[in-house]
Amino acid sequence: MQQDYKRIPIHLHNQVMACLRMHLKQANQVLNTQYGEPKITYKPKGSIAGCAYLARWEIQLNSTMLIDNGAAFIEEVVPHELAHLIVFKQYGKVKPHGVQWQSVMSEIMGKAPKTTHNFAIKREDYLYHCQCQEHRLSKIRHNKINHNKTSYVCRKCGTILKLKNTI
Repeated sequence: MQQDYKRIPIHLHNQVMACLRMHLKQANQVLNTQYGEPKITYKPKGSIAGCAYLARWEIQLNSTMLIDNGAAFIEEVVPHELAHLIVFKQYGKVKPHGVQWQSVMSEIMGKAPKTTHNFAIKREDYLYHCQCQEHRLSKIRHNKINHNKTSYVCRKCGTILKLKNTI
């Protein structure tokens, strides 16, 4: 996967690392462990704020949401994903937002164990039409049509959707 470092201002990356290091230090002290820093990667799209890759000891962050939300994003998402990694090391494969994760979030990270975020998601829709109405398609569906991989049909009138313009 290509890194998105060029889009991340250095001050935000430094804040991500400071937050990660602070919470990792807390976890290591409380659990009497010596877990090293996980790798941090950035991905510029999607509705997922962050993702923990357990076996790779890696955290992937949504660079668009990071840039748009700054410190609020960092303080919520970095501890959330780090908690997933710590739970995996401590307990193995367990329920993603189960009792162990909730405990790590509240007792070690000092955060509310929220499972979802409320950050705004920028979505680029494409306007298509059929004989009876207009349809909004995602960028993914639009690209599938453009690369002749598929076509979409209106459920009401049964005609193939055609691009009107971008929104």
